[in-house]
Amino acid sequence: MKTINEHIKQNSFVHVYLLYGKEQQAVRIYRNRLLKALLGTDSLEELKQNMNFSLFVGTPFDVPAVIEMASSYPFFAEKRVILIENSKAFSAENKALADCIRNLPETTYIIFTEEEISSKKGLFEAIKEVGYASEMNEQPQGFIEGWIIKELSQSGKRISRTALDTLLNRTGMDMMRIKNEMDKLIAYKGEDTDIKVDDVLALVSENPQDQVFKMVDAMSEKKVDLAMQFYSDLLELKVAPQKILSLIERQMRILYQVKDLRSKGFSTNAIADSVKGIKYANKFVNQASKFSMKEITDCMNDCVDLNLKSRTGALTDRMAVELIIVKYSQRSSTK
Repeated sequence: MKTINEHIKQNSFVHVYLLYGKEQQAVRIYRNRLLKALLGTDSLEELKQNMNFSLFVGTPFDVPAVIEMASSYPFFAEKRVILIENSKAFSAENKALADCIRNLPETTYIIFTEEEISSKKGLFEAIKEVGYASEMNEQPQGFIEGWIIKELSQSGKRISRTALDTLLNRTGMDMMRIKNEMDKLIAYKGEDTDIKVDDVLALVSENPQDQVFKMVDAMSEKKVDLAMQFYSDLLELKVAPQKILSLIERQMRILYQVKDLRSKGFSTNAIADSVKGIKYANKFVNQASKFSMKEITDCMNDCVDLNLKSRTGALTDRMAVELIIVKYSQRSSTK
């Protein structure tokens, strides 16, 4: 992504871009930045009126039409831009299109956006040779914070530092969810400019992952009633029991890494740098200290086993989660 920003800054572009990954909001952001830099606007409605812009969306993917368009020179302009979205063009090698990409006119620019790339041969290899491919998954917090502030500013809104922290604590780094919550906050505030902590608390429900952290914390302190209350809250948030079980397993895997690194003498800051998926390492270190390594590994194994049993109908999803909560809320003398 730094590469794309550098291309835009220097006004020097490769002729083919591929933007893909789970973080589709980031894909759209960088798609729009490229469109604006190449054609002066990122509005698809405006671009559809531009005879030097072509849009291909979804399947079936008309490869001959793209090749014909890509090989044509722009009409009284310096650039022809082709945007190809969710075409599943990378499910096959697409040799003809790959050959076309390797021999594009200097005036043609192609942008592919995909959620998933099922094959990294043929067409993908051609793009890597002559263009630029960027996989966009979870974005750095600094990027997301800057994006939030800019989006809100464009809607005439400001957000305080504490409100921004509260928003991210509740949404996590899922940009699609953040965008939905921002839209709700903007509509809720109406003519009022400032978004405050109370606004976020009133409108944005807690991230299930954070709720699971609190539930596991109650389990670590052997407070079964409190753990069951957090479990009940998750059900009210419409989080499926099987999803809760998966989140407990994920939490235990993180605790395993944290406890292992702590036993090897790693500092809290070093643990934060080493373990993916933790925002506040000191909280994870504290939680891990309340479980023995055996409890953590046993819980991970039980989550996998009970998940399988719930899928095969040997017990219900809810019963699987409740068994985990009760079992690991019992006191153990070994840490």
